[in-house]
Amino acid sequence: MDTLYPFEMWEYDQRIKFEWIDIFATVGTAVLILIFSFLFQSRKFKSDKAYKHYLPGLAAKMAGTFFFCAIYLFYYKGGDTVSYFESTMAMVNLFYKDPSKYLEVMLSAPSVEIRSLFDDKTGYPYSYMFFDPHTFMVIKLTSVFSIITSKSYFLTSLLISYLAYFSIWRLFLMFREYAPEVENKLAWAILYFPSPLFWGGGVSKDTYTYMATAMFVFSAHKFFILKKREITSVVLMILASWLIINIKPYIFLVLFPGGLLWIFYDKLQRVNSKFISFVIFPVIIIGVLGLSFYVLNSLGGSMSKFSLERAFETAAVTNHDLKQSYYGGSSFDIGDFDGTVLGMIQLFLPALNAGLFRPYLLVDGTSIVILLAGLENLFLFGVVIYILFATKIKGALKIIAANPILLFCIIFSILFAFMIGLTTSNFGALVRFKIPLIPYFVSALILIDYYYKERKKKDVFF
Repeated sequence: MDTLYPFEMWEYDQRIKFEWIDIFATVGTAVLILIFSFLFQSRKFKSDKAYKHYLPGLAAKMAGTFFFCAIYLFYYKGGDTVSYFESTMAMVNLFYKDPSKYLEVMLSAPSVEIRSLFDDKTGYPYSYMFFDPHTFMVIKLTSVFSIITSKSYFLTSLLISYLAYFSIWRLFLMFREYAPEVENKLAWAILYFPSPLFWGGGVSKDTYTYMATAMFVFSAHKFFILKKREITSVVLMILASWLIINIKPYIFLVLFPGGLLWIFYDKLQRVNSKFISFVIFPVIIIGVLGLSFYVLNSLGGSMSKFSLERAFETAAVTNHDLKQSYYGGSSFDIGDFDGTVLGMIQLFLPALNAGLFRPYLLVDGTSIVILLAGLENLFLFGVVIYILFATKIKGALKIIAANPILLFCIIFSILFAFMIGLTTSNFGALVRFKIPLIPYFVSALILIDYYYKERKKKDVFF
């Protein structure tokens, strides 16, 4: 399909132009956002001391976004984020030329007919991005921000990052409710952890889905766990689900069943009779599996190659593709996945290890990205080992079983890590793909450690 469109056509007038006006506009907007955020923090801090992290967390988010943009624009001189934005520029040009055609593109699935609405004056979105509906959704969403910023790459990235921060902040407030005493550690896990700050900023699939995952979790928590039945929470859950399904459907394959288990297990924990709980638990597991299968199967059309009936085939193809030499030597191999349940079981531990702890420091590569990721993974591995030894494993399992939020975090993290470890055989992709699990996994480790120490003081385990 790419051969239908000459190289010059989609390249025409679509290179990011970095001018002084962009610097002034971006810096000026950033300063205004920080001033507004400082005033907001000062007002909220009087009633909630957790807001001492609001401005530093936002500043860290903005810094990570600018660093991400600068690295790809000036160091790599390209990459997915640049290609996304250059394709977005064609969308903005189309809006300036004919808003009705722009609206038609926004409301339509990608096709040859829709692509013909562009011309040599607007430029064309990159065809490999345009004809992938999940990728083109990022271009559509980004075009809205780019219209506002008059096609400024840095300013567009800043606005998207600022919007994403609201969901991340709400996620932090949610976890803080479970243990205000370890507020600073939770802030580090959710607001300041390096890889999400870098990979979760700028124009990319990861920014949108990282935000949407957080939005889904804190909205579900408020509606189902806290039982604050607000229409806003329902709208946010629907919006988050829509974003995830339309950008990275495989996240929803794990998030939805994990969320259901969290909600039903929370209700089970409120039952006073241990016997009734013991009898009901298998029913809940069957119900969660059945409902998840029904919903995910119903969404098959929207999830395309990530639908239940094609998930194993897609995983096998992706596993094979990302090992190829054209990915620049950053591939690794946990074994070939043949697309069967048995093959999945055989690769469970290697895939889980890869999803959580690879790349290894000084072993899996020497590029700056791999080294920094390796350092972060070494730290995570050390924390996990500490928790397992400190709690004697049995203590950690008891705490997880007693806290539905921890059960959700651990199950979501394990299944998500397994999935990306199984299907992603390239370190460059792996370090980006894993960021949705980071806040839940690290927060769970912090809470397990805190709850264990509190119970140990009261001689609960001993």
